[in-house]
Amino acid sequence: MKISEHDIKNKIHFVGIGGIGMSGIAEVMHAFGYNVQGSDIVNNQNIKRLRKKGIKTFLGHSKNNVKNVNILVVSSAIKKNNPEIHYSKEKNIKIYKRSEMLSSLMNFKESIAISGTHGKTTTTSLISAVLENAKFDPTTIIGGIVNAYKSTARIGKSKWMVVEADESDGSLSNFFPKIGVITNINKEHMDFYQTYNKLQNNFYQFIKNIPFDGLAVLCKDNLGVKKLIKKITNRNFITYGFFKDSDLRALNVSFNKTSSCFDVEIKQNFLFKKEIIKGIKLNMLGKHNVLNCLAAISVAKILNIKTKKIKNAFKQFQGIQRRFTLVDTINGVKIYDDYAHHPEEIKSTLDLVKILKPKHTIVVFQPHRYSRFGFLYNNFKRILKNCDKLIVADVYPAGEKKVNYLSKEKFVKDINKIKKNLAIPLNKKSDLPKIIKDNTKFGDLVIFLGAGDISKWAYDLPLQIKRKK
Repeated sequence: MKISEHDIKNKIHFVGIGGIGMSGIAEVMHAFGYNVQGSDIVNNQNIKRLRKKGIKTFLGHSKNNVKNVNILVVSSAIKKNNPEIHYSKEKNIKIYKRSEMLSSLMNFKESIAISGTHGKTTTTSLISAVLENAKFDPTTIIGGIVNAYKSTARIGKSKWMVVEADESDGSLSNFFPKIGVITNINKEHMDFYQTYNKLQNNFYQFIKNIPFDGLAVLCKDNLGVKKLIKKITNRNFITYGFFKDSDLRALNVSFNKTSSCFDVEIKQNFLFKKEIIKGIKLNMLGKHNVLNCLAAISVAKILNIKTKKIKNAFKQFQGIQRRFTLVDTINGVKIYDDYAHHPEEIKSTLDLVKILKPKHTIVVFQPHRYSRFGFLYNNFKRILKNCDKLIVADVYPAGEKKVNYLSKEKFVKDINKIKKNLAIPLNKKSDLPKIIKDNTKFGDLVIFLGAGDISKWAYDLPLQIKRKK
């Protein structure tokens, strides 16, 4: 469903405006001159940022919030019994998904959309940084707080728009980008898709939506993407990865304590001349971030951005909040915060930890959604057994109904069958400071993993430990 320009000029209300994805769209639309407001149940940093920009926000959901609006924008996280949705249906107020609104904004620009199960936020941020460094002045909407922007969005004045395309609710079919990127296709959001084939078909539709004069950028290292490539017959695409047969290939990868260094080999094809780019440096660690860089380089080369501009953008890149973020160092113990909430993401993060060579790795893990935890239960066990101590919190439901058999106690018991005394349950958040103090020594590393409210725990911990001295 497309939204007409007439519709967009009406008063638009965002239900759940404080969400990462929703706040970015609201901010961009406000900057473009549209009449935007919204509501949320929590007065978070996104809400505070939007208010400073002059966007009206309500705390709590009520039909009174939407009595004078013409358009309602709803994210997939909002329950159907929400009073604002209910009232809007009664009064025939137009209701659109978040993705439909984002897609409509993209229609006004030359758009680059980044999709994939993991790595979308970092890749979108890197592409935006490269375009910004090359004076393309893009408008960007991202599913995370970019440190350089202090926001989920960047407002540009050019024809270019860079967006993170979420696949969680099947909405990829709403996007029609000029350049479409797929970082990977792994089993995720199976509560929605039910089968892996349906998930992959959604990405295939995303590729089909690219116009004849557009391009797809695909990670050939990922098995799901390789399977998808076999289906593509009438769209131009280029590939990237570590394998020799990729159009862009990373070579000579090395890491120090703060950065990744690598070279890139570009093969001659219908679009590129043969080229070797040496000495790329990114102030982020991990092979997965090298792959994210390759996606950004691919887009940059499609747009004929000079190599010097690409390298400078990576050197200056300040990262994204909750992507292996160092919170503090207490008594020689480093505390990190990371968004990883899928087994593949957790594996990448724990591989990253190994580069730093801590004496011991202590993981505080908050499972996110019962559906994901249940579907990938054995995968979580397989990955998380590789730390030295695992502290397991209750499942963050994210609006889902409680599933009694998917408890932290059961997971701890099952983990300890694999590796004795590895895991302990976190019965109360207030227990964390003592647990961390009792299980850490100088040179150890503590990392908080999850997509719920666990980030606040990480940032509260140093102060709590200091108070208990």
